[in-house]
Amino acid sequence: MARPPRPERKHELLEQILDFLLDSTLAELTFRSLADGLGISSYVLVYHFGNREQLVTEIIRGIMRRYEPLESGSPASAAPEDFLVWARRAFELCLDNRGRHLQRLEFEASVQDVVAERPRGAGVESFEHWRGFLARWLRGRGVPPKRSASLARLYVAAIMGLLYDFVITGDRPAVMGSFDLLAAAFAGQLEGAHLAG
Repeated sequence: MARPPRPERKHELLEQILDFLLDSTLAELTFRSLADGLGISSYVLVYHFGNREQLVTEIIRGIMRRYEPLESGSPASAAPEDFLVWARRAFELCLDNRGRHLQRLEFEASVQDVVAERPRGAGVESFEHWRGFLARWLRGRGVPPKRSASLARLYVAAIMGLLYDFVITGDRPAVMGSFDLLAAAFAGQLEGAHLAG
């Protein structure tokens, strides 16, 4: 009788897989290339992840989980200046070499979804999660729902654009400078946002 998969071993493998993928793409990923790269049997991967599609789904979930500590530390009812300080710290955490390549993989998976027969939806889910998170915070500051939705979409889309900039250029100082301009513009929008519907 086969032993059930050990969750802790699966988690360890997933972290090793993410490190391996820092120099690779999802498109070229196979059980064989991954097993060879990790120095394990491909049967170990099949045992813990099933098939390639399940493996890629777990990889994407693992990439997305890097945001969990950011959200748990967010000031959900904070004043705008405190929220923007938190947002800057959270954004900075994404701008290291590992974060750059994990973001690249996240973008790759999202783009694959556009033409996939069965899209995974992780990119849309992540975007909508952060858009909803920010829209709720804006409504808590008295910004009307329609205006909150528009501001949240604009801000999250701009952040995604800055992350894309970092992925393709690797220019952290320039990206942080642009983030600061974005945050200042966002703060300016907040001052009169409750007046517009």
